[in-house]
Amino acid sequence: MNIFNFAANQQIAQVPRKDWMPELEKASKRYHVIACWAAIIFDPVFAVTDFINFPDHAPLLLAIRLCISWIILCGLLLGKKLNWSTHVIVSIPFITISLQNAFTYSLTGPENLLGHSLNYMALLVGAAMFVLWPWRYSLIIVIISIGATAYFVLNNALLTWDGFMLNGGLLLFVVALFMMVLIQTRYNLSVREIKARIALARSREEIRAQAEEIRSMNENLEAIVQKRTLELERKNKALEEYAFINAHKLRSPVASILGLINLMSKTELKGDAEPIMQHMVKSGDTLDEVVRSITQAIEKGEREPYRRTPEIEN
Repeated sequence: MNIFNFAANQQIAQVPRKDWMPELEKASKRYHVIACWAAIIFDPVFAVTDFINFPDHAPLLLAIRLCISWIILCGLLLGKKLNWSTHVIVSIPFITISLQNAFTYSLTGPENLLGHSLNYMALLVGAAMFVLWPWRYSLIIVIISIGATAYFVLNNALLTWDGFMLNGGLLLFVVALFMMVLIQTRYNLSVREIKARIALARSREEIRAQAEEIRSMNENLEAIVQKRTLELERKNKALEEYAFINAHKLRSPVASILGLINLMSKTELKGDAEPIMQHMVKSGDTLDEVVRSITQAIEKGEREPYRRTPEIEN
């Protein structure tokens, strides 16, 4: 199992960025668009809390919220038309609402610090749920938010930095860090899932290619076997024809020669004729043995070389 996991991790790690980045863009686009529409709709709705917490500044805050919703909507439509990265599009509501919440600290008093910080945390929790990008984007926006928040808190004569930290400020920073960790965790899991899906698709393609190659090899092998079979059939037919020639056409003159030798051996021979006759008898028997051996080998289908028979002496 460990070897299998190692091999799978190796395949996933080998997926290049140019392959998985477009898939990540498609996956994150849906979440980022939802986040933008949620900001467009719900940011003005939260103006209800402004009439409770900041009755004197509620009209100003409502105007700011409506302007931010309009900016987010324009960014969403323009980004779609100009094919912007969804990272850029979703950063618009994130930054603008963060600046809006930071500005509100310039209007609040000590009694509303905790409630306002909780409202600010809602933005960070929502971002953690919908935003999907590398950690450096989160870090940039958190630094901008911290800088803007510190500026408006320090410029509010009713607030002190210690009071702000004790009444939700410290918790706000902790939630911001938690948001960064959660976004990065979701980002890593999404990238790994996309890489695994691409690696799996490639493995299936390789398996199909190998299967096609094997099928092609099998077809070629079948053609080779058929060709070889035809060759063997032609050779067998040739051997059968040779066996017929050997058994009938060759055997007949050999039998005639042996018959003549037999007749001659029964006549009275004088001088050098007798050793010549003995030699002819021996050679005839040897020739007869060779013909018989060839016939038997063909009939039995032997492939081993025949035992070499003694050469016929001159």
